[in-house]
Amino acid sequence: MSRLEDIRGGLYRREPPAEEPQEGSLRAEHPNSLPSGWEEPDAAPRLMDRVYLAKLRQRRFSGRTLVMLGLLALLGIAAFIGYTLFFARADVRLEILGPDRITAGEPTTITVLITNRGSVALTDGALTLTLPPGAILAGEPAPASSPVRERLTIDSVPAGGEFRRELRVQFLGRDNETLEISGLFLYRPQNVASQFTRRARFIAPIGRVPFVITVEAPERVSSGQEITVTIGVDAETSVSLPQMSLGIESPPGFELKSASPLPPADAPNLWPLGNLEAGTLTKIVLTGVLRGEPEEPKLFRVRLGRYDAGTKSWLLLTEASAGPTLASPFLLAQTTLDGNRRGPLAPGARIEGRVRFRNNLAQPVQNVTVSVSIPEQFVELETVRVEDGFYDVTRRFLTWNPASVAGLAELGPGEEDTLNFSFTLKANPPIRGFSDKNFRFPVLTTIDTGTPPPDFRGVSLAYRDTAEFQISSRLSLAARASYYDSPVPSAGPLPPKVRQTTTYTVLLQLGSGTNDVRDVMVRAVLPGGVEFGRVVSSDLGSVEFNPASRELSWRVGQVPAATGLLRPHAAAFITIAFTPAENQVGVSPPLLTAISASGRDGFTGTELSAAADDLTIELKGDSRSSPQEWRVVR
Repeated sequence: MSRLEDIRGGLYRREPPAEEPQEGSLRAEHPNSLPSGWEEPDAAPRLMDRVYLAKLRQRRFSGRTLVMLGLLALLGIAAFIGYTLFFARADVRLEILGPDRITAGEPTTITVLITNRGSVALTDGALTLTLPPGAILAGEPAPASSPVRERLTIDSVPAGGEFRRELRVQFLGRDNETLEISGLFLYRPQNVASQFTRRARFIAPIGRVPFVITVEAPERVSSGQEITVTIGVDAETSVSLPQMSLGIESPPGFELKSASPLPPADAPNLWPLGNLEAGTLTKIVLTGVLRGEPEEPKLFRVRLGRYDAGTKSWLLLTEASAGPTLASPFLLAQTTLDGNRRGPLAPGARIEGRVRFRNNLAQPVQNVTVSVSIPEQFVELETVRVEDGFYDVTRRFLTWNPASVAGLAELGPGEEDTLNFSFTLKANPPIRGFSDKNFRFPVLTTIDTGTPPPDFRGVSLAYRDTAEFQISSRLSLAARASYYDSPVPSAGPLPPKVRQTTTYTVLLQLGSGTNDVRDVMVRAVLPGGVEFGRVVSSDLGSVEFNPASRELSWRVGQVPAATGLLRPHAAAFITIAFTPAENQVGVSPPLLTAISASGRDGFTGTELSAAADDLTIELKGDSRSSPQEWRVVR
């Protein structure tokens, strides 16, 4: 215990008060503080402090020096890398040179120039040139339909040297079409392991096309007149152009009778010319009958170039369009139905007709008569209405004359007006045999005068106009649910009971009209509580059910004309199962909803559609079912 007490005493012993410093002595201060006086006994400790501080400063200076040297080294390395990657690359230049404007079909010199202004040689070089479609390199047999790529191997470009290569190329293109050549140069400086690239491009328009297309045809012709059209191709190039073709697109209403030379049987609008030799003139002569509307231009479109049968595309050199204009008659009359000169007419539709007539003579014409003939077998004759005219049943014409229209007593020069009529088409056109299909509905309009002007005595001024229409088919759809009248036995209670399953059979029926109907599809939706059973039978196509969308699809395909008339209806039978819930007691829930059909008329191209009412458990189409069975019970 005495030892412990001695320790405690030493720790808690009161120190005597410090002596006051004597004059001239130094206070205990921080080693870095300035002395305030001289005292010889403390000189040794202060000297040691100074030595320590000097060594510390020396160490700090050495560390800073090392850091500065490291930074300088890094800057040097970065400068070297920057020079190598940037300045060395800037010393390499790729250029693609050529004329300011290019002549199509003529050989053109394209120069590729690589300049190395650096102090290091370039090795392992490869240059890829991409030329536009239709470019023909020297030695190639024909132009390509896709971009042309030419690869050049460049072993070395010495320091301060250059690489130059000239290419002879023929280009296809139309006047003022812009052509572009791009280049990619891949190389490696001799003192660097990495590869670098340089890019360049050359752009120039086609300034001249040394090929001329001519179309020789009468300036004005009458509708129905036979004409001769001569098409010429004049090649003014200095060299031949391989595998050229001439495409001739005739105007609507032109019926070709003969051609010299004849085109290939599988390409009636294409004339292969082979190699188009320099300084040659090629001619193609077409003869045919031209029909159309008065004052309608009939243009023959002609193309010259390279035709790719695989992609059915052209690389054009030049094209031209020219042709005659159909002359306007002395007296003009044209009929439109619902504002159209041609097109499909729907069975059962109400049709609004209009006749536009005009005097194209420079003299007045008196006692004008206008008449319109329509195919009566397709029209509900009791519905025909002729505004300010009458229906001449003996001649089967709708007629307007000076007695019914005062303005027809005299038509001044250039005077024109309109006449109106209407009728309703039969909902069911007459079909007596399988050949009764694809009916046309021509409307013939005639205008004439009983008193021609004096200068035209003895000249027929009568004009006949025909507007051609077609009768569209129809698409019919019927749906029926049954329990007793079913090709397969039904099961479950009737009337349906809550939480008990009753099966039904659904019949879908399709019919058509005067034309075949293609791409026919029937769709319907099964509501909640109704499950799809199976397909019992299908006359055409296939029936599918998608449980995710709950959509029923009957992919029919084509429904022949007169289906449901001369042929039986197309039919499909399916079974469904219905399990009612408590909240359906006393009502007639649906079994099949959104029942619709769609298709396309194979003759007129018209889109057709039909719909049927939703099916419920009210089995009105089942002869043995009674109304007492048409409500859910408990």
